[in-house]
Order: sequence, then C-alpha cells, then structure tokens
Amino acid sequence: MDGMFPEGLTTRPLTMSDAAATTELIQVGERHFVGETFIDQADIVGMWTTQGIDLGVDSIGVFEGDVLIAGALVDDRHHLLVDVLPSHHGMGLGTALADWVEHRARARGLAYGEQEAAVADEDATALLTRRGYASTDRDWVLRMDPGIELVHHDLPPDVTIGRFDETDARAVHTVIEDAFGEWDGRIRRSYDDWRVLMLDREGADPEHFRVAKAGGEVVGAAIVHDSGGTTWIPQLATRADRRGEGIAQELLAQAFQAGRERGCAVGELSTSGRTGALGLYERLGMRVVAEFQTWHLDL
Repeated sequence: MDGMFPEGLTTRPLTMSDAAATTELIQVGERHFVGETFIDQADIVGMWTTQGIDLGVDSIGVFEGDVLIAGALVDDRHHLLVDVLPSHHGMGLGTALADWVEHRARARGLAYGEQEAAVADEDATALLTRRGYASTDRDWVLRMDPGIELVHHDLPPDVTIGRFDETDARAVHTVIEDAFGEWDGRIRRSYDDWRVLMLDREGADPEHFRVAKAGGEVVGAAIVHDSGGTTWIPQLATRADRRGEGIAQELLAQAFQAGRERGCAVGELSTSGRTGALGLYERLGMRVVAEFQTWHLDL
C-alpha cells in the first residue's frame, strides 16, 4: 500500500485515537478554502461510530512522521471522503487516495460514489473532472449574523412548539428521515445511527432541540448543536402534509433565539440545492458563507 504514495510517507487505517488529528486535517482545508471551519471532533467521532463504517478496512491515513497529512474513508452511504493538507497538494496524494477510495468502494459493492469539495478548491475540481466525476448538487452554509432580526411566523392554531422530550425521539427521526428521503438518491438513515449523530454526540443537549406538534403528533423538528459560540442546526424538517404553514420558519427563529439567549450570537445551517430553500433562508436574513459541490462517479 505504501508504494502508492511518495517515498518517506507511511499509511495505516485510521483509529478512534486519530479523531483529533483528522478533525484538524479537515479544518485546515476548510480554513484554506472557505475561511473558517464547520466540522468539529464530535462530528468525526459520531460519523466513525455509525454502523456503516469499519475503520479497519474503510479508512486510510497518510503520515509524514507522526503527522497526519491526508486521509480517506468510504461509508455505506456512498460517501468517498478524501482530504489532503493544502500544503501537501501537488504530491500526487489526491490521486493516490482517489485510487484507494474508489477501489474500496467497489470492494464494498457500491454502484456509485460521491465526493464533496469546496467550490474554491480548484485542484479538487480538476482532479475529479479528470477522473470522470460529474458535478451534481450544490450545498451552501448560511449564517444568521448577530443583531439580524429574527423573522417569526404565526403558527396554525393547532400547532405548538416546545422542547424535545425523549419520548419524541422516534417520531422526530421519522419526520426528518421522511422529509430528507424525498431527495433523489438519498439513503434513509437508521434510527440508531441518527441517534449517534444527533442525540448522543459529545456536547449535544437535546434540551436545545425544538419540536412542533399538532394534536400530540410530531409535525416538525429542529435539531440544534452548539459549537464555539454558534447555534448549528444540522437538521430542520416539517412533515409533508404540514408544509407551507410557516412551521419550519418558526422552528428556526425559536432555535436561533434560544441560542442567542445561551450566548451563541451566531446561527448557522447548511442547505442543499435539492431542497430549493436557499432563497427562503436568504429572505430571512441569512447569508451564504461557504459553497460545496457534490461530485458523482458511477463505479
């Protein structure tokens, strides 16, 4: 395996003890290409804990001495994740890791793979284009800056918004996965994996979540994680039959307002072009701070 990489570098599968180094690797790339970071160590640990990843065979780290300078991972959701320190671009690491990750995906029996790269990462764009990837979806990270007035929306008379209760967990998961499952090609996430990523991740406080109910049934939810003074909303969804009533907008406003009261002056979320929600978020006062492109390869 080491023969795929420049002389003097070593490789091995990643382990949980590499979570901090992997977080730093990704954050360096984020700072370089988009000017700030969005991922933290809890995200990495959560992802690596899900059932669709076996680090021993699905990951590889490239080391210069003891320093992690690049890495790759495949999961059962067709994600082909490749990261290289910007300072080490031009060494052929991206090509070698693309070879490795595509080979591993085929060995797992995946029919296709997807990579995501910052729009500003011209090296990644060129590499993926040469390898036959097709650009598909565009994702954006949006920010609600401090001081921007939060736009509330009157709720239907039968809808109330309150804090999350553990008894709501499976219903919230169903509403979210049903909503995201409408996206073409998205793979439904199991309840156990969803819990790992959303409820049980380090630092998560479900007391911060917001849940909309009508007649005692969950009709919408906002998952909320605080990170570095920012209220981050990784998931926001409304049940299909209750859309267009302002429920998601009010969930968002209440989640950001509660975050400000906790000392998180900034609110952020990401959205995909598949949702058609970018314009709505911008009209509510949010602004785009980062853009990412998804690339698809038939294997």
